[in-house]
Amino acid sequence: MANHAELPTSRLADDLAIGLLAKTFPYKAVHAAIATTGRLEQRTRTLPAWLMTYLSMALWLDLGTGYVRVLRNLISGLHWSSGLTHCYPIPTDGAICRARERLGSEPLRLLFDSTTRPAGHPRATWRGLRKVAVDSTVFDLPSSEKNLVEFAGGAGSAVPQVRLSLLAECGSQALLGAAFNSAAAGERAPLEQVLDRCTPGMLVMAARAVPSYDLYSRTAATGAELLWGTCDSFTLPFKSRLSDGSYLSELRGRRPADRLAVRVIEAGLVYDDETPGVRALVTTLLDPRTAPAQELAVCYAERWDTTALLRRTKVDLRRPGGALRSRTPDGVRQEIWALLCVYQALRTLGTGREDADGPFTGSPFADAPPAGGPPAGGPSAGGPFVGGPDLPAAPESTGNPRTAALAH
Repeated sequence: MANHAELPTSRLADDLAIGLLAKTFPYKAVHAAIATTGRLEQRTRTLPAWLMTYLSMALWLDLGTGYVRVLRNLISGLHWSSGLTHCYPIPTDGAICRARERLGSEPLRLLFDSTTRPAGHPRATWRGLRKVAVDSTVFDLPSSEKNLVEFAGGAGSAVPQVRLSLLAECGSQALLGAAFNSAAAGERAPLEQVLDRCTPGMLVMAARAVPSYDLYSRTAATGAELLWGTCDSFTLPFKSRLSDGSYLSELRGRRPADRLAVRVIEAGLVYDDETPGVRALVTTLLDPRTAPAQELAVCYAERWDTTALLRRTKVDLRRPGGALRSRTPDGVRQEIWALLCVYQALRTLGTGREDADGPFTGSPFADAPPAGGPPAGGPSAGGPFVGGPDLPAAPESTGNPRTAALAH
């Protein structure tokens, strides 16, 4: 049964944020993702899959708010900012929950993948290489039997947990890849998946990674150049000193023939709290004339931008039970992909620029195909409707270390 309670109008900030989502992910792209994953409806529904796709993203714009209010704000925002001319009834929370289950997670994953490209930020390149960084984080999930089976927590955790790994362009903080799995499965699996997205022309930076021969050589085989930090206990054999104070070494695999030449840079860092430190950096760039150690140390310091990125992506997931709602694994996956979609959309506000090849031109609903889309007959019976006037479209870290010096 539809909810007949009177619903207040949405806020301008909500309308603007929803407009930005619709601009980044226009209806045609959403419809294509739903059709590709086999989630397109065979009959007209009160809550079509395309609307649930936007709702999955909009839930992150107002954490802790119920389904009904978020759906109301979503429809009002689409009316105000994106050219939507049809009205929809507002059903119950249970009906919305079932519609989310029908949608699944794959359409959101495809939509996120459609945005994973460099943004062309002026600070993103160094000596012809695109600077990218990889990092990961763990956060809690709602506790349920299914979540515990699929996403077992790490050591000492009594709640299910996800480990999320991200590959991001430095400067713009645009996400180029993401992967996640159970925290109990360890860091390597999602890390390998995002590292597989590396390409020639990239300078891939990672923090405190133990550069094992297998992982390092596999990533280097993508054609990307690497600049990885090591943990304090990791040591490498000294081969020869270079002119800029760095030295040549090698990574060794299990077999005697497994040898990979690397260059080690001992970079002195001073953090914002004036605490000094030294980090050994391992790189595939062996020539100090074309890749000076001091410049590489500065590049590596810039990878701390991903720390702020992860804080943004996690929102307030540190609260007990996290901010996710789903007690099923596919619901969790849907929410995480939706969160990453929202991040990609809102990122342009933080950088003050849009991607060079943005995915959107015109009204998101201008050429919407009829199948699975807004019903041509307007609102259907069964409850209050949320609509809005046909208005014109809306107009378009802390903790970072700075490089101090190079050790001898």
